[in-house]
Amino acid sequence: MENASSSDTISLLSELIQNKCVNPPGDELKSIKTVQRRLREHGIESRVFESAPNRGNLVARIKGDDGPRLMFGPAHVDVVPVENVDSWEEDPFSGIVKDGYVWGRGALDMLFIVAAQVQAFIELHEEGFHPRGELILLVVSDEETGGTHGVRWMIENHPELVEADYAVTEAGGISIAPGKIAFMIGEKGVARKRISFKGKAGHGSMPYLSDNAVVKLSEAVTRLSRYSPPLTTEYLGHIAEGLGLGFVQRLMLTNPWLLPLTLGRLRSSEPMMARMVHGLSRMTVSPNIVHGGVKVNIIPETAYVDLDIRTLPGQDEDYVISHLRKALGPLADEAAIEDPPGDERGLMSFGSSSPARSEFVDAMEKAVRKEIPGGTLVPLIMPGATDCRFMREQGVEAYGFSLFDPETPPSHLADLAHGSNERVSVRTVELTQRVYRHLAKDFLK
Repeated sequence: MENASSSDTISLLSELIQNKCVNPPGDELKSIKTVQRRLREHGIESRVFESAPNRGNLVARIKGDDGPRLMFGPAHVDVVPVENVDSWEEDPFSGIVKDGYVWGRGALDMLFIVAAQVQAFIELHEEGFHPRGELILLVVSDEETGGTHGVRWMIENHPELVEADYAVTEAGGISIAPGKIAFMIGEKGVARKRISFKGKAGHGSMPYLSDNAVVKLSEAVTRLSRYSPPLTTEYLGHIAEGLGLGFVQRLMLTNPWLLPLTLGRLRSSEPMMARMVHGLSRMTVSPNIVHGGVKVNIIPETAYVDLDIRTLPGQDEDYVISHLRKALGPLADEAAIEDPPGDERGLMSFGSSSPARSEFVDAMEKAVRKEIPGGTLVPLIMPGATDCRFMREQGVEAYGFSLFDPETPPSHLADLAHGSNERVSVRTVELTQRVYRHLAKDFLK
């Protein structure tokens, strides 16, 4: 039974990769229909809602009594584009199983979770599972470009179908130390901003005493890159507690005065950990797109930089603007700070989090321990945004929760998600499917 089930999950994962639901444009209805077909083969009814041409979302449920409502999902089937096919060892949309891995774009983010949740849902249905509440399966489109046609659309158009008390989705389950498994209690917000400067056009042969917008912008970018926003160690405290660090180690991680020293040590020995600790302790500002000038012999009249800003929970629009102005210093009065044009607005969000400890977190930890005896969950905040933010806005306890093969290095996700040679181990798919099944059976029994 377990081997057959695992084979079904892997074949579903491969098919989802092969559907090539690259966003933009998405075309996710291919994978939504794939999931619906799989459910129908096992006598499970589901509803598909088309949110735009060739785009849609699926809902299925196992009804029980009047207890808690647990959601598998929101699980998105869209994937990011492949920039350079030649940098891949295998066809990025082959879904091939090789060397114990399923290869392809979206394998990690997050089609393996879609496949595991669908198969766990099917197994529970076939067992005649009767929950004390309700088990909901929500498979969606459009997470990679903001959720406009996915979770957000479902909440706006069919809110009664996506009401839940708890939700499990991407991403978590990496072993960050022996027996210590990270799960995501929240995520940073996304605040994209454009900072513009004006100067005065003139001849490039006479730059002396000119009013050059690019010169102002270059100083502004330098100031932004060197600025250190206020530190907070709340979320590092969760890590210290979860890892069971000793007094001195805990102090080095959670004391704002000692944290720069800790980062300095980690920078050379564990750069991936340094990046994570840095991101979880402050708002980050990354100047990523710069534009100025129209011709090489004309002093530029306008110039701008687009910033990727990630905020911690509780850091709102006013917080962002005030610290950008502090960073700019004497340039602040000349700077125009505004939202970037176009589709970037759909990606903006506030940071959010769910409780680090709760009855449901205890249930997730119990499910993990059935596969990894003595395993302990360590709460983290994700540096990037997920569909969880929409669920938390509705009052749902939402977590990034899966279970990777304990041999998987923490750098695996950072290196391969959205990267070349994206792949996920068959063992990880199997563990994730089982841990979802344990969670639903135990928490809703």
